[in-house]
Amino acid sequence: MRELAAHEEARQWCGPDRLAAGLARFGPAAAEAAPALRRFWLCTPHSYERPAYLKALAAIDPAGLDRAYTESLWDCESNARLLGIASAPDVPRVRQRLARLRDDPMEEPEVRAAAGERLAAGGR
Repeated sequence: MRELAAHEEARQWCGPDRLAAGLARFGPAAAEAAPALRRFWLCTPHSYERPAYLKALAAIDPAGLDRAYTESLWDCESNARLLGIASAPDVPRVRQRLARLRDDPMEEPEVRAAAGERLAAGGR
């Protein structure tokens, strides 16, 4: 936690994704890290790190992540989109986005397949 806090205090947005992955292994016992992880998810300029923060939050304190999962459906990182596909709430906006991801010929094949499976399963 001290190292994560030091990164945040220094506004060093690069690198805490590894710390987040480590904290995730502690699950709810690392709850004090959740506020910082949420800020890192919001503030990082490194898109490739966002999935690590979201995975850590899901393991540590999953309450209130619907918005983050929904936003992840538009992320430039396919790993983030896959997290969104797996966990975004079943609402019309999400189903519409899933259909676009499934049908987009420029989308990653894994993302297209996951979106199609989620839609075929009835959204959830």
